[in-house]
Amino acid sequence: MLAGAVVLSLLPVTVSGCGITCACAATADPNWTPEPITAQEAAISGAKAAGRGTVDDPSMTAVPISGPNGRAFYEATSANTLALVDSTSGSVLEVVLEDQLPNDATVSASASDARTAAEAFMQRAGNLEGLSESAQVVRRVGVAAYEVQWNPAEKDATTFVVWVNPSSGSVFAFIDLRMQLNLTAPIVGRDKATELAIAALGVPGETVTSAELAIDFATGSQASAWQVSVGGETVRVDAASGLASIAGS
Repeated sequence: MLAGAVVLSLLPVTVSGCGITCACAATADPNWTPEPITAQEAAISGAKAAGRGTVDDPSMTAVPISGPNGRAFYEATSANTLALVDSTSGSVLEVVLEDQLPNDATVSASASDARTAAEAFMQRAGNLEGLSESAQVVRRVGVAAYEVQWNPAEKDATTFVVWVNPSSGSVFAFIDLRMQLNLTAPIVGRDKATELAIAALGVPGETVTSAELAIDFATGSQASAWQVSVGGETVRVDAASGLASIAGS
C-alpha cells in the first residue's frame, strides 16, 4: 500500500513532466514570433545600459517607434539621455548622452583614457569576450571624438562602438552593430550646433531660444539633427556631419 501511495503521489508530477517534455520535442511553429517587450521593460533596459536610475526607478520613459529598416523599436528617454531598444529582444542598440557630446576639437584625454572609459561603459552594455579593440580620434566640423571599436578577430566587421569625448574623457554614445542596422551616432554637441546655426543665418549675436536633438529613421537609416530656434528661424544642424540648413529655404 505504501508503494502504491508513492506511485500515486508521483503520478501528477510524472504526467506534468511528460507534458513539458512533449512540448519541447514538438515541432516549432514557423510562424511563431516572441511577444514584444513592454514599454516599462524597454525603459529599464535603456536606463541600465545608459547608467541612469535604478531597476526600481529607471528614470526613463519609452515609446514605440519605427526604427531602422522599419523594425519596431522603443525610444527610451530621460533628461539629456536617449536609448534605442529592440522591441522583440529587448537589446539596447544605441545610447546617446546629449550633455556629453563634444563641442570643440580639444583632445585632452589619451587613447588609453578613452579605452578605459569605453570598457567601463561596456560592463553594462555588452560582452567583449573574443573581440579585439581599437581606438582612433575622429574629427568633423570643428569637433573631435574618440571612436573605440570592438571587432571579431576572424571577421572584418564591427560589433560594438563606444564614442568618448576627448576633452572630458566621458562616454557620449554607444552603438551595437550586431543586427547590421544603419545606426550612426551623433557627434556634434548642443553648443557647437547653436554656433553652426547662427553661422548659417549669417547674423552674429542672434539669440538662441531652444536646441533639441531629434533622431528619426524615416529613410531607413538613422538621421540625428539639432533643431535650433534662433532669431525667429529654425535651423536644422546634422549632428553627425554638422551640415546646417534653414527650414523652408
